[in-house]
Amino acid sequence: MPELKGIKWPVQVLLNGLLVVCLGYLGVGWLMSPGTPELDEVVLKHSLGNGNSLYGVRDSQGGATVGFSYRYYVHKDLDNDHEILTSLVSAHPFLKTKEPDVQVIQKDGALHLIVRGEVYEYRSYLLEGLGAVSIDMRL
Repeated sequence: MPELKGIKWPVQVLLNGLLVVCLGYLGVGWLMSPGTPELDEVVLKHSLGNGNSLYGVRDSQGGATVGFSYRYYVHKDLDNDHEILTSLVSAHPFLKTKEPDVQVIQKDGALHLIVRGEVYEYRSYLLEGLGAVSIDMRL
């Protein structure tokens, strides 16, 4: 099969440029990823009575220029604050907020959470195994 002359260099430059763009995109994504949280204080412990508890912890990952964020988890019962902080670093929170004050009310077999302030992230699929859950977010 005859090889076309004059096309080899432009194609090679295009492929190399595409490779550089892809590597740059992956590098920027890696640098901008949040990484592991720096959990340093337990702000909420609420037993659900089924071997699981609702935990709220402070994340100080932002450093001096960014305020604290608070992560809320449903996790198996843990004994002390140190165990809570080390176990939840690798777990996925169902709620991330700016405010530490989340009220938990269990009434009529349902769990009600009252959140006042900014909510950064909420994932309901982590709560599916709990049964009836109502999230009441008030600003």
